[in-house]
Amino acid sequence: MQEDLQYLLQLSAVDKKVYELKQTKRDLPLRVQNLKDSIGREKANLDRIRAEIADTEAKIRENLDGVAAETHAMQESNKRLDNISTNREYDAVHLEIAAHKKNIDAAHASVLHFQQMLENLRKDLTAVEAEYEKVREANEPELQALTEELNGIEDRIAAEARLSEAPRTKVSKRILTLYDRVVQRRGSPNVIAAVNRTHKHCDVCSRTQTPQRITEVGRKNLLLTCESCGSILVWREEEPVLA
Repeated sequence: MQEDLQYLLQLSAVDKKVYELKQTKRDLPLRVQNLKDSIGREKANLDRIRAEIADTEAKIRENLDGVAAETHAMQESNKRLDNISTNREYDAVHLEIAAHKKNIDAAHASVLHFQQMLENLRKDLTAVEAEYEKVREANEPELQALTEELNGIEDRIAAEARLSEAPRTKVSKRILTLYDRVVQRRGSPNVIAAVNRTHKHCDVCSRTQTPQRITEVGRKNLLLTCESCGSILVWREEEPVLA
């Protein structure tokens, strides 16, 4: 029985490692996505600022082109004044010139407005770029490590699972059946509790075992379980008292 329990403890240790890796496999994608989202939010903010800068610069060019076009048109209207023969035509050309001046003034005002916007956006860009680099530098190493871990975790699970083959073949069928049944029912390999005369409670459910049960476990010749949760009880060797 004692040899069975020793191999059972080895099997349990391997199963716990496999279980932990499977939990990690389940949790890793969310952790990876959270890191990607964190970087992505800052990148999206950076892209937005850059797009606004490009749009503002385009509007400045558009208005400057408008100033040039209206200036040229006004010059052409001024030339026509030299060849006017009627008051009606004279008044019409002056109205054209006034309209061109108005459009030029409006375009200049727009240029000034968009230049101020551009100055503010470039200041914002400096701050946003700094924040993006800060978040990227803080998260990318972990993101890379977690991605590599996720890519290789199936192989790690398979390698650990193979380690269970040796102790599993050395545990008696009766004990192995009980162990597997408790693991299946609980959905976790955390089914073994070590007790002794000073550590009397079950490691799984914290239920204090009776003195009789502690004594029986200490004989190491019976397969006993916690009366509260059904965990398999094994003897925990007494820790030496330091002088």
